[in-house]
Order: sequence, then C-alpha cells, then structure tokens
Amino acid sequence: MKKLRITKNIIQGRPGYELNIIDKKASIQDLLDELNLFIEEGNLERCWPAGQNNCYGCDLCCHEPLPLTLIDVKNICQIKGISLIDAFKYLWVETQDNVIDITLRRSRGGRCIFLQSDSTCSIYENRPFLCQTYICCHTTPQMEELRSQVVNMGMDELIRASIQEFSLVGRSLPLNRSHNARVDIKDWSRNQFTDKYNYSQILIKNVLTSDLFKHMVL
Repeated sequence: MKKLRITKNIIQGRPGYELNIIDKKASIQDLLDELNLFIEEGNLERCWPAGQNNCYGCDLCCHEPLPLTLIDVKNICQIKGISLIDAFKYLWVETQDNVIDITLRRSRGGRCIFLQSDSTCSIYENRPFLCQTYICCHTTPQMEELRSQVVNMGMDELIRASIQEFSLVGRSLPLNRSHNARVDIKDWSRNQFTDKYNYSQILIKNVLTSDLFKHMVL
C-alpha cells in the first residue's frame, strides 16, 4: 500500500500536482520515491526549454543556489568516500551575524559543480532533496512549504554537526562569504536529522509543523 498519493490537479489555473499523505508513518524517502516515480510516469505540462521533451539533459534547475541538508551532504560523502570536513570543498558557506546558509558550490559560470558537460547530473541517483522534489510545473502551497520545512531543519543540523566536526580538529567552520559572523554551536539544537544517515530514518510528521501535516493527511 502506498504511503503517499500524488495526483494531477489544476493549481492557480495551470496544470500541476498535489501531494497527500496516506500513512502517517511515511518517511521523507517514501516521499522522494513516490515523487521520482511520478516524474518518470506523469504527463504534466512542464517548463522545459524549446526542443526539450523530458528531464534527461535538461539543466533548467541547475544554475540556482541549492540549500542542503545534513543527509544531502552525507550522501555526497558516501559517493565520494570522504569525511564531512572534506565535503566542504563541494559546499559554499555564507553568514551574516549568526545566520548561516550552506549551499552546493557552483562553478564560475553559475552551474552546479555536479553538472556534466552533457548537462546530466553525476550524482543523479543521490541528488539533494531540493533537486529531487523540484518539478518545473505548478504545485500546492503546502508542498512548497513542506520542501521549505524539511530543508530548514536539515540545514540546521548540517550547520550544528559541521561546527562540531570542525571543532574536534581545532578548526572553525570555513566561511566563503561573511558579514559580522557570529558562529556559536549553541545557536543550533539537535533535531530529527541528528544521528540520521538517510531519509528513510526521518518521518515526515516529525519534521513538519502539526498544522501543515494535518492539512496534507488524507
């Protein structure tokens, strides 16, 4: 039995999709699996460039800043066989005061560093959460908010875990761009991403606000 349901719907007058939760024990990985299947099978009106009729080789969404979660970075570590500290060569860290953002590093041309010369992704099967949940068509405000809440919590733990990891070797979190930086691990608490290694271990209901979760449950 499926734990989530994705259906075609009219969103703001345009063809799009809606996601609902069937099983309250659905994990974030269940969401990703269902959405990836829907992307492969769904016949939705899309925003592909002229001449493009599928996702393969389409890099429309590969030129924007991409916020990351701890699981996203752990996946990169596993693919590359590197530590969390070494993974920062693939990351970009910006801070203003005590606000920190960690995104995937981009080339000088603004392309994702994992985008290959043929415009395909070298880590496609393990691409970050926001990549997997992006479909270039309309969706509901609830789905957009779900994406935001997952990434916000996941990045909070990425920041906390990274500060801790660097401190263990006597180093500070590397900052690529900063203004009045105030980096203190006490500003980030442990959360549902703490000590997790994949999205199967994280239930959607434990990440979303109760109001949003109730709204999305069938």
